[in-house]
Amino acid sequence: MPFPISWADEERDTTAWLGNELQNEAFNKLYSVEKLLHKLKNTQLTSDFRKLQESDHFYYMCTKFFSDGVVHGYFNPYETPYEAFINYMNILSDFLIRVDRINSSKKKQD
Repeated sequence: MPFPISWADEERDTTAWLGNELQNEAFNKLYSVEKLLHKLKNTQLTSDFRKLQESDHFYYMCTKFFSDGVVHGYFNPYETPYEAFINYMNILSDFLIRVDRINSSKKKQD
């Protein structure tokens, strides 16, 4: 399959999850530590990383407001995509601080 497809929206592509700057910033920041997490082999961090990858987080940041926009509101606990982004980025920042602390601690042990 040359392009990803999805069940969501008229486009049937990934724009419901990675279609705007908020989503892309959050996604890129999350995946910036993927290789480090594999090296750390910390089960709690790996578990939390998996939870942070859940597609709902990115779906809540969707900014589509036309024919498909109503659907995004049905399942969204946030008032706005920006509110979802701010909440996610705060949680992600806390996670990244934990990753950094564990990495620093591991470096001292080595």
